[in-house]
Amino acid sequence: MIPACRHRLTFVITDYLTTLVAWTIFNLVRYFTLGEVNFSATLIDFFCYDPVILGEIFIPLIMIGIYWLSGFYNVILNKSRAEVFLSTLGSVLISVVMIYFVAIIDDPIPDRYDNYVLILILTGLFMAFVLVGRIAMVLFIQRAVVSGRFVDRVVVYGDRQHVEECIGRLLPHIRINAMQVVAVALTDVGKDRSTVYGYEPLDVSDLAAECDRAGIARIILAVGPDDSAAILSMVRSLYFLNRPIMLPAWSSGALMSRIKLSNVAGVPLADLTSVGISESQRNVKRTIDVALSVLSLIILSPLMAVIAVLVKRDSPGPVFYSQRRIGMHCRPFHIYKFRTMCVDAEADGHPRLSSDDDPRVTRLGRFLRKYRLDEIPQFWNVLKGDMSLVGPRPEREYYEELILRRAPYYALVHQVRPGITSWGMVKYGYATSVDQMVERLAFDMVYLENISVSLDMKIMFFTVRTVLTGQGV
Repeated sequence: MIPACRHRLTFVITDYLTTLVAWTIFNLVRYFTLGEVNFSATLIDFFCYDPVILGEIFIPLIMIGIYWLSGFYNVILNKSRAEVFLSTLGSVLISVVMIYFVAIIDDPIPDRYDNYVLILILTGLFMAFVLVGRIAMVLFIQRAVVSGRFVDRVVVYGDRQHVEECIGRLLPHIRINAMQVVAVALTDVGKDRSTVYGYEPLDVSDLAAECDRAGIARIILAVGPDDSAAILSMVRSLYFLNRPIMLPAWSSGALMSRIKLSNVAGVPLADLTSVGISESQRNVKRTIDVALSVLSLIILSPLMAVIAVLVKRDSPGPVFYSQRRIGMHCRPFHIYKFRTMCVDAEADGHPRLSSDDDPRVTRLGRFLRKYRLDEIPQFWNVLKGDMSLVGPRPEREYYEELILRRAPYYALVHQVRPGITSWGMVKYGYATSVDQMVERLAFDMVYLENISVSLDMKIMFFTVRTVLTGQGV
């Protein structure tokens, strides 16, 4: 299998070169339209003009950034020409508007009509060159898929009966879905070790090694229709593999309305590891996370220094508190806070939730919690990629197990990065019991079904209001 990252890099290089050629040709048109009147220079002198040189350097790079924000590079396989055209058109229109206000609007043009003509020419050049390069890449990948040189290797996982049925229904659509079944894992492997479609059955404990050895890219679940409990249990047990977990449409049932579809031409597969947010919004969300985290850490650094001194003086112990939490795709990470409890808060080793009158909370800790200042260090978690600004709050593994017993659908919150704040935290607040955690979960599930950058902005606005009014406890 040819690594997808190699084709992704090829897309980026192709886009850069075609954008550079289109911009250079536009500068030629620009010179012959305006040069003799406004620049009083030869063509060579024009291209040695500082603003032109800077444009040749930075315009293609900026447009690559816009292409990335559009989500075009996120998914390489199964791109249709219509999808490529619409994505390219959207990125080009945004880029041209930006370029007009930055580089063209100040051109001394006697007739403003010529300015509009230049904009149309620039749009046409970008569309022609970038679109041709992308279509050529898409056709190349499609030929590679048809020839079997570029496919996603997948493993089918479930009980024997459903695995056999699933593979039988997948085989006619293997090429359309750009995948190849290379392994089978059975939940009931101990009962019968005979081969399935020629594959030696694996136990789920062998999947991690097999995924690395065989270069498996995706996992397809084989279960009965509407068997939601089994699906959620399997998903949680497979998250640690950090690979997309797919569910065929015939098995999805009620879950299908909540899950992002990855293919329509072949067998529709629901991606259980990804929410239904567009690739462009996914990239914009992460960009906002990084930008605001860096900005917050810089602006709030004096406040953090003051809080650190106060925490140290208020009670004996470290300034920061670190705790293991479960994040996206069930990957554990350590969350950071300013310490608000005494150091022996869990001396007996048994996890305990905090309450309003918890004696373990220090005097300063109550103030920090009230205004949620104890969570400022979590901007570092966001910057590292463990968390997002907005997302379901991460829990400890102990409490996750208790929640899952009552609400198996809790496994779906691991489709996204956990957040510093969430709709559940804004509408419900801190939970002091497992029952309250389950009640707050309803808000997180609604968030997952409606996740968007605009919704994140609203939640952040209400979070700021909560902090300023001291309603954090």
